[in-house]
Amino acid sequence: VEALPDPHSDARSEPVLPPRERVGRGLVAAVAVSLLGVVLTVVIWRLGFIASITSFVMAFGAVFLYTRAAGASPRRGLAPLLAVIIGGIVLACFAIVLSDLWVAYDDLAVGQLGISRSSFLSDNVLNADLLRSYGKDLGMFALFAALGIFSSVKRLLNARP
Repeated sequence: VEALPDPHSDARSEPVLPPRERVGRGLVAAVAVSLLGVVLTVVIWRLGFIASITSFVMAFGAVFLYTRAAGASPRRGLAPLLAVIIGGIVLACFAIVLSDLWVAYDDLAVGQLGISRSSFLSDNVLNADLLRSYGKDLGMFALFAALGIFSSVKRLLNARP
């Protein structure tokens, strides 16, 4: 049995408004996903696997949870969301390097030379020669990140009215 429309209501009187985008709430969710992605990246890297796929997952997850938490697709929050994703991916790359330096500190017995772990990490994390040795891995990381960002943004743009 179909319900008949109420003849006393005026359906045209209330226009349908798009959902309000809560940018702050969405960005908090995106930052949480990015930080979780950094941890996941380091864990996968320490297990000996190629961790570059996590950058794709991080980008996709940040967009997905932003949309859920914000209550709408990112419009006003698109630029900050992209900044959060890129920042998370850069942080994940440096976290990989730091995790390797953490292990190298013990393996090389640098502490016996009187150098603290924090000094060893801070002195070497931006070492150009060391970072070049990660070139292939960081390149794959950037490629998967670009794919994740592109596919997520494309999906969002196609879904807009």
